[in-house]
Amino acid sequence: KQWYQRRVRALKEYRDDKGNYPAMFTDANMTAVFGMLDVTNKGFISMEQYRSALKTLGVKKYNARPEGSDKDQISLVTFITEAEEAPLTSIMSSQPFSKAFPELE
Repeated sequence: KQWYQRRVRALKEYRDDKGNYPAMFTDANMTAVFGMLDVTNKGFISMEQYRSALKTLGVKKYNARPEGSDKDQISLVTFITEAEEAPLTSIMSSQPFSKAFPELE
């Protein structure tokens, strides 16, 4: 219940231009996704896995040439960094904020 209350408070602050959009995924979530893709535990994933994972997470616009792309080896640090730096508009609904979160009105 406390997590939900903190999330609602953060969304209200964002709506009122008093805060940043709260991250939908934590570093732990991102690390878990990366770990599922890096089944051989080599410490990197392929560009195809990188693209697929970001799309699965809802990121529509992302860096098409992240660090390591030239070797087809995307590290965990790069994966998390790129996911966190994705433009908010690429992960947010195209609906107006009030329609996406009517319970905050």
